[in-house]
Amino acid sequence: MPGVKELTQKAEELMKKEAVLVTAAEYKDGVAERIQVYFWDEREAAMDIISKDDLVQGFPEAGAYSLTDHGLKRIEMFEGAEDMFFRIDGTHEETDCFGPLPSVRFLETVEAISQLRDKTRL
Repeated sequence: MPGVKELTQKAEELMKKEAVLVTAAEYKDGVAERIQVYFWDEREAAMDIISKDDLVQGFPEAGAYSLTDHGLKRIEMFEGAEDMFFRIDGTHEETDCFGPLPSVRFLETVEAISQLRDKTRL
């Protein structure tokens, strides 16, 4: 299993080639609704929360990767009977699967917690 240094280095390489990294996702009935992505923005990594349609319409030529416990896994986008789908497991099951990622809401809550300050001491 790659360490933090190796994963970070590989993530930087991919983003500088204009790939995006998926770090969180929320699903409803097997379909992704909100997706947290990282991308390279001029001279640094940037994060955004996007919809599935945003990812479908802006799927980068350099690809998209999901950050998992076992490294960065390439995301395949494929056309189903009525929609486009994303998967990392090589199957064409008509549900989205970015792997075992936290929900966007979970990471938004972690960020909000990290911003907490004692307002009585300001």
